[in-house]
Amino acid sequence: SIMSPKIPFEKILYRPQPFPDNHTDKQLFLSSLRRNKNLRLYTFRECVHAGQFPLQQLSCTLSFLLLHLLNTTVSDCLLAGMTAATSLSYLAVVGFSRHQLKTVTLLSGFLFGLAPIIQTLTRTISDDTIYAMVSCCLLLNFALQNYTPLKTDYMSRCVSLNAAIFAAVCLASRLEDVNSVLLTMIVAISFYGILPNIREKYRDSALTPALTVVIVLATASLATLVNSVLLLPVIGAVFVCLVAVPLLFVRLQRHKDNIFGPWDEAVLKDIGCGRNIYAE
Repeated sequence: SIMSPKIPFEKILYRPQPFPDNHTDKQLFLSSLRRNKNLRLYTFRECVHAGQFPLQQLSCTLSFLLLHLLNTTVSDCLLAGMTAATSLSYLAVVGFSRHQLKTVTLLSGFLFGLAPIIQTLTRTISDDTIYAMVSCCLLLNFALQNYTPLKTDYMSRCVSLNAAIFAAVCLASRLEDVNSVLLTMIVAISFYGILPNIREKYRDSALTPALTVVIVLATASLATLVNSVLLLPVIGAVFVCLVAVPLLFVRLQRHKDNIFGPWDEAVLKDIGCGRNIYAE
C-alpha cells in the first residue's frame, strides 16, 4: 500500500486538521521564540542622570535632620524670609492666580495658628518612641517617592507626603521655641511638598544638575556646622547614587534575558481611527 504523506501542522483555525486541540508541534513551538525583544540598554550617563533624583531626596532628608540637630534660635526675620520663599516657590510651580494666593494665605495662617499646639502635641510620649516613628516615616517617604517620569499611583504620593509631614510634626514637638517649630514645618513643606513638583517639572532641563549640586552642597555645609564626621554620610550618598548604583545597573544589563513566544498573551494595540489590532 502507498503511504499517505504526512500532513504538516498549521496554526490556523479556519481549516480542519487531523490534530487534537492541544497539539504542540515540536518544530514550530520554538521557531517564534524571541529573546530580549524591544530591549533598551541604558548608558552610564543616563543612569547617573536618573540617580540625581534619589540623591536630591536623600540630601533633603539629611538636611532636614541636621537642621533639627542644630536647634538654634530662629529670628522673626529668618522666619518671615523662609515663609515668603516657600510661598513664592509654591506659586512658581502651580502658577500665580487669585485662588492660589488665597490657598497660600490660608495655609500660612493655619500653620502659624497651630504652631503652639504642635509644640506640645507629643510631650507625653518618650523621645525613643518619637525618634523611632520619625525614622520609619522618613524611610516610608523615601521609598514611596516618585523618581521616574511616569505618573505613579496617587495613593503612594499621598502616603509619602503625609509620612514626611508626620515626621516633621514629631520633630517639631521636641523644640522649645515656637519660631523653631514654624521653621521646621515650613522646611518640611518645602522639601517634601514643593521640591518633588519642581523636580518633575524641570526633570529633563539643565536645572536638574544645578539643583542637585546646590542641595548636596547645602547638606554638606549643614553637616560641617553640626559635626564634620557627618560629612561621611553625605559623601556616601553621593557615591552610592551617582557612581555605585549606576555602574552596577549598567553591568547587570547584559545578564538580562527575557523570552517571548507563542505562549504569551496577545496584546491589544491601538492603531488609530478607532481600530485595534492584536500584536505579539
